[in-house]
Amino acid sequence: MARIHQARRVLSYVFGISCLFVVFLAVALLGRPLAFDHPQQLPDLHSPPTSQLALQDSAAPAISIARPSNRPSLPVYGNNYGLSSTECSSQFPYLFREIERSVALRGKIGNVSLSDIDVSWRLDGAVRAMIYDQKVYVIQAGINGNGYHRTRSLALLHQINRAILASRFAIPNVEFSFNVHDVADELHEHRTIWGLSRQPVDIEMWLMPDFGYWSWPLDLVGGYEQMRAEMGEYETDWNKKISKALWRGDIRTNKEVRGALVRVTRGKEWADVEEMAWTSMTDVSDGSAGVLVPIPEHCTYKFLVQTEGHSYSGRGKYLLNCASITIMHRAEWIEPHHHLLVPSGPLQNFVEVERDFSDLEEKVEELLQDPERAKAIVNNSVATFRDRYLTPAAQACYWRQLFLSWASDSGVWQT
Repeated sequence: MARIHQARRVLSYVFGISCLFVVFLAVALLGRPLAFDHPQQLPDLHSPPTSQLALQDSAAPAISIARPSNRPSLPVYGNNYGLSSTECSSQFPYLFREIERSVALRGKIGNVSLSDIDVSWRLDGAVRAMIYDQKVYVIQAGINGNGYHRTRSLALLHQINRAILASRFAIPNVEFSFNVHDVADELHEHRTIWGLSRQPVDIEMWLMPDFGYWSWPLDLVGGYEQMRAEMGEYETDWNKKISKALWRGDIRTNKEVRGALVRVTRGKEWADVEEMAWTSMTDVSDGSAGVLVPIPEHCTYKFLVQTEGHSYSGRGKYLLNCASITIMHRAEWIEPHHHLLVPSGPLQNFVEVERDFSDLEEKVEELLQDPERAKAIVNNSVATFRDRYLTPAAQACYWRQLFLSWASDSGVWQT
């Protein structure tokens, strides 16, 4: 009998160890990218997301970073995804300008109809979904497994799901559609769709937060919270930052603007501008590897140049998370936070230049000679963007306000 009990005890130990091994294996696999056999098959989003970095490439090498002791503190509400409507309005009083614009327009032209959310006009990169009983359901999806459709769509759906799960109030049942392309409505046919950016003519488009607020599955970027933390670790005093204007990018996405930047800065001591060539959605050419600058390391420079690409450029929100001066040319594309950009005056929070960058050198040299003015611009930028309107908390607030406003202007159905 003693041998039987001893045998059972040994089996129990073995079983326990096996269970622990399974748990550790599962945890290790959670960080791997989500893969699907069929392009239109999307994951079940009814459960809380298991990892902020679930969309990252597991093969991506870890970024080695320094950890100085002067990492800045962030507001306590910065990563709080569950702020109430009152708290959202109080902490981010100017956040919803784009949503308010769309609501005002629908008040003039009528409610959103079922035909408005039809995506048959451009299924490529489009997702039609609904929120029902606090769960997200995908009705239709035109996902190209060979491009960025899958990662962008999943990142947006995860954000939507996170905003619902963290909500203190019930989200209304709504049906909607969004497109993940840089240009959601290429022909500017006044489509009523959720997009990442728009031009002034696209008055019927509703703007949603960028997919990168969940994760951008590139070695140089990653999860948004992760990036903010690592950028903070690279921060230093203004006087210790590199006194140059930094830019890395592919000029092929906008030869007119980006090509002009490369030409204007060539051979200039105040500039660190290099062209990069991408061989795929996630990889750069061998010749570009030597000039790569990971996003967190951008914060070691005094000036960061933002350029539009095919349309907007998702890099902008990362640059505005640095305690540096972001330089932008006159923009043609609008993002949800662009109304918060102040180009001059006591509240100036970025530097605006011409689209051909003809005045770039003059403005950089002026700020290098006037560090107090430069620091004032930096302080305004940090207070407006990094510490307030580009926080994860603000993005969750924006999503929930988008749901509420869409529901109030939608004639599709709510119960």
